[in-house]
Amino acid sequence: MKIAFKKLGSQPLHFEANRDNARFSGDLILKKGNVAQLNGTITGSISIPCDLCAEEIEHPLNEEVTFYLSDGIYEGSDEELDIVEIDHSTIDLDELLHSEIELIKSDYFCCKNCEGTSLDREF
Repeated sequence: MKIAFKKLGSQPLHFEANRDNARFSGDLILKKGNVAQLNGTITGSISIPCDLCAEEIEHPLNEEVTFYLSDGIYEGSDEELDIVEIDHSTIDLDELLHSEIELIKSDYFCCKNCEGTSLDREF
């Protein structure tokens, strides 16, 4: 799902995107100038390989996400904000969902068969 940045205003705009068994939903609201805030939830599940034996694990998702989107290059000084720069004035929610899932997958995962092994404790 793609949303044109110019469609955002002071009233929250609801969105929903799906990828496999994951659902990304929430609201977008224009904060100031060319910066919008995204508040959303990623629910469902994803398949992830165990980091020890590579067996597939079905990992449940219930992640709250909040970040800011800038229409183009962000030139502000709000260093504490998590800013995502958007190209071509179009917010691609499928791409944002994919990025968040890849971030989750980068964590360490261990299947039930490998839990408690000596390798598991080293991490």
